[in-house]
Amino acid sequence: MKLVWRILLLLIMICLLTVLVPSGAPLSKAFAQEALSPLPIDDSAAPAPDPANYAADGTGYSDESLTVTIETIRAYDTDILVARVTIKDASQLRTAMAAKFGTSRDVPGAKLAKRVNAVLAINGDYFNFDNKGYILRQGKLYRDNPREEADVLLIDDQGDLHIIRDATLEKIAAFAGTVVNAFSFGPALVVDGEAMPIRENHQVASEKPTQRMVFGQTGKLSYLCVATEGPENAGSVGLTLEQAAALMVELGCHTAYNLDGGSSSTMVLNNQKINALSSRKVRAICDILYFGSLVGVE
Repeated sequence: MKLVWRILLLLIMICLLTVLVPSGAPLSKAFAQEALSPLPIDDSAAPAPDPANYAADGTGYSDESLTVTIETIRAYDTDILVARVTIKDASQLRTAMAAKFGTSRDVPGAKLAKRVNAVLAINGDYFNFDNKGYILRQGKLYRDNPREEADVLLIDDQGDLHIIRDATLEKIAAFAGTVVNAFSFGPALVVDGEAMPIRENHQVASEKPTQRMVFGQTGKLSYLCVATEGPENAGSVGLTLEQAAALMVELGCHTAYNLDGGSSSTMVLNNQKINALSSRKVRAICDILYFGSLVGVE
């Protein structure tokens, strides 16, 4: 009788393994993805990515926790670099500063990206150019002085983007989620899938065709980083903010936010700046938004 029960138990275990391990995949591989741990919410670097996971032609990166695909499109008489990113865990969407907050130090984006093992990185909002803004990075609040009539981007612990229009401390405090990172540049370009009206703003040259850097979300843990060329690049005109908003809607963003642009516009893949190369300009920046892998190499 004991032998019969043992045989039945063995059959049940085999059936369960058949369901849990699809397509006959080895058990160790099936559980490997579950074993990936989130990254800490602090200013530590991500694990160093495996160089073999970068596409040989420079068009992306792929491992079991992160995929990046990059293409060049043409719109508004301008060459535009579009990076599509999907991550496994919200902690992989991170930020880094060139130096301790309160200093004026800045460095080339590629150097900062290498320091934190970024797979893909873009410039942030150059927060140290004045004393205003709502600046929160990797869970730590550094400045709570939102600029009047400015839009603030909040990134929560689920990896979702939220934009507070005409931000005030009261509006930010009313946000119900847990904010991990916040940017104060803007303006908002897309909210709830609709292009936002753009007010004239000389500080961000809203009506001037120029280089732009835009960050957006297309779905759960899926993002777009869009770097446009500008008049300094042969064959390109540049985009106004109204054009940038229309482009992000067309590319499928439900939320999109304008970051620092012009010569500060920086997109880095595999520790190399990859956007607007014809001008050969590399401006030092004070912060980046980046994506890190959960899979490091020994």
